[in-house]
Amino acid sequence: MPKKSKVSLGDIADILRAGQKSEKERSTPLSVLVVVDTSAARDVVLAVKDAFMPRQATATVRVESLAACEPPAPGWDVAVVVAGTHVAAAERVAEGLARCGVPVGVVVDSVLDLGAKELPEEVAALVSAVPASGADAVRANLASWLVGAVGEKGIAFAASFPFCRDQKVRELVRTSALENAAVGAVQVLPSADFPIMTVRQAKLALDVAAACGRPVSVASSADVAAVIAAGFAWRSVARRATEVLPVPKWAVKAAVGFAGTVATGAVARLRNDPPTLPDVRDLVADSGVGPVVDAASRVASRAAKAAAARAGAGFAARPGEDRVRTGDARRTLPAPREAAGRDDRGGRDDGYVVISGGCDEA
Repeated sequence: MPKKSKVSLGDIADILRAGQKSEKERSTPLSVLVVVDTSAARDVVLAVKDAFMPRQATATVRVESLAACEPPAPGWDVAVVVAGTHVAAAERVAEGLARCGVPVGVVVDSVLDLGAKELPEEVAALVSAVPASGADAVRANLASWLVGAVGEKGIAFAASFPFCRDQKVRELVRTSALENAAVGAVQVLPSADFPIMTVRQAKLALDVAAACGRPVSVASSADVAAVIAAGFAWRSVARRATEVLPVPKWAVKAAVGFAGTVATGAVARLRNDPPTLPDVRDLVADSGVGPVVDAASRVASRAAKAAAARAGAGFAARPGEDRVRTGDARRTLPAPREAAGRDDRGGRDDGYVVISGGCDEA
């Protein structure tokens, strides 16, 4: 059997097919139903509505009032019911949707708030309690539940709804890292693990880019080339480590495969969805460089204000755009398209709102 220790043309073709698959998953159409009890905590309701503001045109979110919601029907990828004091009514809506095959997350103050009604196993498996002690907690818990509930559509949800990106990217990285660790630990042919690990890391980089809402195209070839180049560096690290460390070679290769894949995922995330200045400031707030970051922020703020003053009317929002202010910097985003009133399918005029993604990050 020939020895395979390099990335072949077949591997490159495999990566290209993986890129097409990632792009297809990113652009998968999504439909989300949000049912809100008007007696629910205002900060929780606003957090849920903000979380489900779609960032891609392929996602549609419908928001309804619990008191006037349509009868449960299939066709939704996922549903979120925000419960207030009318927990029993929220449970009935959730049960009806689950019986239609729709995964439902019921946002409650505590999991103990949900009743103990006996449901068929296949229905109960689709209804989950999402604890919401506050706005931050509900976003984190929703992300954890959502990524597990939507299965293969996780990349599309992460691309359209940024609040669940961290959770999905962590899942992608963890799965790929464990697979590469297994490849390093189980050595079938000498050096055969290198192309297998490298191809898997390249696929991971493409999946992470798609999950961050970036179109996967020919432009992504630079990222793939960087991953392959990094693969050579990781192989050198593994070879050197096996020479100097008094541990089995399989253990070293497994560790390097795991670490290299985690690093690949982290770099891909930073490249495709870099943290904002407030995020970076949180990371260094407790360190000695905090004052330096604050000073840099003030300098950047003054520079932005000066540039805005020089640009003059260039900062005016175009028709159909909303002004968005973030700190001292300003940017414009396309206004989300909203349709309130009568459903196209002939539903009654009950004041629901349909939000179609109008802010594609591409």
